[in-house]
Amino acid sequence: MCNITYFHRNIKAGYSINKVTQTIVRDIDNKVEYYVPSCGASLFAIINNILFVFLHRNSKGINHVTGDIHYCLLALIGCKSVLTIHDTVSLDFNNLSHFKKFIIEWLWFRIPLKIATKVVCISEETKKCVLRYTDRNDVTVIYDAIDPSFKTIPKSMVQMNPCILAIGTTSNKNLERTIEGLYGIDCTLTIIGRINDDLIEKLNNFHIVYENKYNLSDEEILSEYEKCDIVTFISLFEGFGMLIIEANKVGRPVICSNINVLKEVANDAALFVNPYNVYD
Repeated sequence: MCNITYFHRNIKAGYSINKVTQTIVRDIDNKVEYYVPSCGASLFAIINNILFVFLHRNSKGINHVTGDIHYCLLALIGCKSVLTIHDTVSLDFNNLSHFKKFIIEWLWFRIPLKIATKVVCISEETKKCVLRYTDRNDVTVIYDAIDPSFKTIPKSMVQMNPCILAIGTTSNKNLERTIEGLYGIDCTLTIIGRINDDLIEKLNNFHIVYENKYNLSDEEILSEYEKCDIVTFISLFEGFGMLIIEANKVGRPVICSNINVLKEVANDAALFVNPYNVYD
């Protein structure tokens, strides 16, 4: 019987990684789970989380760092460990100073990749990105699993004023161009995630009818999938693309960007567009 200790990032850092992880972890017996105490990437948060993992590590079993807090592998030297990497967005999408990029590259990728007993990526595209920071040849791809609460709910798409669903408001979600692309289209845009003043101004300037909802439970998010007519996912950078799978399962058409990882996940089950071309 496996004896596994899971280390998750602080819950305040976002629910997405925890959500896909719990789909698997909830069915694992003989496990212990911890959420690290600090959120963010300050020096205090990093040291505090490393110390926490060191004090709670499992010296006789397997330690699984489930995502984001890769640097916690420093606390697991000499232990059996698994590291799941969801994406390389912190390096490959954000505009960073040379110093910050150096710190992230080594603390989040190069050093943890040397320490971990096993490394798992959630897509071939993420693996391709990760291999730039390691020479190991045993990195495994295991795709994210969908929560079994998602069921197919047939719905005929309305022809007038369809409800278009967009989940996520971080910069890589490309909401600015999505809003511009909807200009003049009779629809209602439902945005899940808190939006800032700049996005509100853009929505108003382009005369978009919209709803903004945030801090939703899993059940409430599922309800939004069921109510919508179309799911948009015009992202600029992703590690996987769970929204495609979830929309497919519920039975809603998906319009998504033609970046490699979303083409890998969606195959022929989405309409692809150029995320940098508003007209497209």
